[in-house]
Parts: sequence; structure tokens; C-alpha cells
Amino acid sequence: MGPLLLFDKSFLQSLSVDEAAMLDQMFSCVVSPLFLAETMADLAKEPEGGRTPAQIVGGLAERTPVAHSYMNTFHNRLVLDELFGGTVGMDGRPVVAGGIPVRVEGKVGIVYKKSPEAEAFERWQQGRFLEVERIAAHAWRAALGNFDLPGIAQAFKAMLRKEGRPRNHVAARDLAKAIVDSPGQSYKSLHIAHSVLGMPPRSLPDVVSAWRRAGSKPLREHAPFAAHCLEIDLYFYLALSNGIISDQRASNRIDIAYLYYLPFTDLFVSGDRLHRTTAEQFLGPKQRFLWGPDLKQDLASLNAHFLALPDDEKGKGLFLLASRPPTDSDGICATLWDTFRPDWRKPRKPMPALTPAQHEKIVGSSKRIREAADRPCSVRPEFRMPPDGEIDSLILERHIPQVRGSWRMFSKEVEDAEQAREAGEMKL
Repeated sequence: MGPLLLFDKSFLQSLSVDEAAMLDQMFSCVVSPLFLAETMADLAKEPEGGRTPAQIVGGLAERTPVAHSYMNTFHNRLVLDELFGGTVGMDGRPVVAGGIPVRVEGKVGIVYKKSPEAEAFERWQQGRFLEVERIAAHAWRAALGNFDLPGIAQAFKAMLRKEGRPRNHVAARDLAKAIVDSPGQSYKSLHIAHSVLGMPPRSLPDVVSAWRRAGSKPLREHAPFAAHCLEIDLYFYLALSNGIISDQRASNRIDIAYLYYLPFTDLFVSGDRLHRTTAEQFLGPKQRFLWGPDLKQDLASLNAHFLALPDDEKGKGLFLLASRPPTDSDGICATLWDTFRPDWRKPRKPMPALTPAQHEKIVGSSKRIREAADRPCSVRPEFRMPPDGEIDSLILERHIPQVRGSWRMFSKEVEDAEQAREAGEMKL
């Protein structure tokens, strides 16, 4: 699979369906919950350009990555878990909730069921929306309009002497970092994080108790993800105070929140100018920001390349045909694979064909693992993950459309086999 890529709504909106399908093939896409909320909020928009809000949302859902995508856990939940003493991995991999551990035939597996978000996008592609989603859409748009950025800017301006206000993005980031990491101010930093990041007020006593039990460490040591999110918020407010970031666009508050999810990806792509100037302040040494129009152009070129192949090649389906860039490519996607998947240009050994018995064994094993995850007591009290964290199998349930834009995703043989399997299960 390709490098991990976090995208924002503006980038996905800019793509054709073919380009979006190619994005899904070239990258392992990290889906931020903010993208889900922004998309849902479009249901409450006034009709524009002859298209209804449902048509706009459905078109965006049609472009959303499904084949190689991971819905990251909402940052507020991660922050609160961390403040309570939990651990949030910040190692460049997404944090995906809902894994169900099972033990089948003496082997350990984890099953990730199809997420509610994935099911929602599946419905939205078909133009089906639940009433609760429409209500939530209006609430989200109302909340977006309630951000008083000018008021926040004035409040931070009043807190700082004129000579102490940051003059550029780097200065705003450095000042935010200094506030988070103030020596001897660990308790104060904990309180600021709890307040600024919007944690439930009643949780504060338990948060403080967890901090004390852990040794009253500096926030960056005790809860590094919370410190990361707090630093971004303080940077944003400090930048507002001196006009480095405009306080006239309420959506800037949502846009800046995408930066919370940088620890869970290799790449961040956006067509938003705010992201273009702010993301670099928080990227790690191995991470990269991609300007959306540039990546869109390369995806279009890759799509044209694969469409020009003979029909018998295209008949294999895009899932198999475009599992990586062409090995002679020097475009953006290929260059990123060189950086993050350096061995990909080496010739691959042909996969040995499975015998019918081997295929049946794999399908049967997968079915038993999925069935175990559906049982209410699939995880017994005595269940323990292996000490080294290794597992024998991992299953991620997904729905991949048979057709996306110009492309059939799988060969006719694969489609027929899947239909036969589903028919057999229905008979049982």
C-alpha cells in the first residue's frame, strides 16, 4: 500500500471521480472526522449552481477514498483518553477505533467492522440521508457561524504587549510552544489544555488525579498529543492577535484543526491557502505538505496512462492494475513512493496461483474469524493479546463499489466469484 496521506475537504472537492479513484489506489488515506463533519454540514447549505445539497454531498461521498482508507479517531476523544492516563501513538500511523480481538482455533485476530462513518458515506453516495444527519448538519453549520474570531483576536491582543506579539508564523509557533513547555508550570499547562481543548468540565478532577499518579510530569511528557493540539490552538490564536491569520473567515477555525491529525500520517494535501502557510510549522522532519493542484495534475496524468492500456489489461480491474505507480514514472506520486516505499520499483515476484482447496481454506478461515467477532462474547475474560503485540490475522471490512468513474474496480471473474459467495451465504 502507498504512503499515508491526510487530505482536507477542499482537495477532494477539486478531483474528478477518476482522479479520486486514482488517489485511493496510490495512497493509504487517513480520513479525519473533521472531513466527515464538514461534508455533513453541506446538507444545510442553500442550493447553489442548480445542485441540491444532497447532490453536492453525494458527489463528495462518491470521491471519498474507500479501498485503502482509515477513519482516524476524533481528536477530542484521543486528548481526553490521554489526559486520563492513556497512550496515543504519534508514530505516523492512524489511530483507528473499533477493533474487535478474537481467538479462533488457537490463533489471535483483530476484526475492524465497517465504521458508522463508512456506512454513512455509502448511503450518501446513493442519495440516502437520515433525518438525524440533517439535524446534525444544521447544528454544525450554526456552530461554525458562532466562532467569534475577531473577539478571540482582541482578547489575545489585550493579553500581550505590542512588542510581545508575534510578527510571523514562526514567531507565533515558537511562542505557543514556549507557553506549553513553560518550566515549572506543568499544573498550569494541564489546566490550560483541559480548558482550551474543550474537555468536559466535570472531568478536570480525574484529569488532575491521573496527572499526579503519573508523577506530575510536564504536559509534553504526560500527554504529548494534548500538548500538540494545545500548541496548534495557541499558535492560531496568537496569529489572529496580530493579523498573521485573518479573523474574518470563521471557517479558519475548522481548517486549522486538520493540523491536529498530522502525527498520524506521512503526507498532508490541501488546496487551502491557510494550510499551505501553516502546516509546515508542525510537520515532522520526514513529513511533507502537498499543494492540492499539483497532486491533482499528477493523478490526472496517471489516470490517462492507465486508461491508454489495452482492454485486456484494464479488464483486470483498477484495484489490481494500479496497485502502485508505473515503474518508469517520475511524477509526484512515484517520487513520494520513492521516499516512503523505497523498494517499490524492484520487480515483484509473481504470486503463485491458489488451488481451489487453498482458496476455500482462506475464505473459510476469514469467515470464521468474522463470525467470532459478531458473537457477543467473542472476547472471553481470559483473553490476552500476545506480549509482543503480534497477531495472526487482521480483517478490515470495507465496501468497494464495482465501478468508480471510468473504472471497474475488479475483474469480471472476481465479481462473479463474490456474487456466488454472497448467494451461497444467503442460502445458508
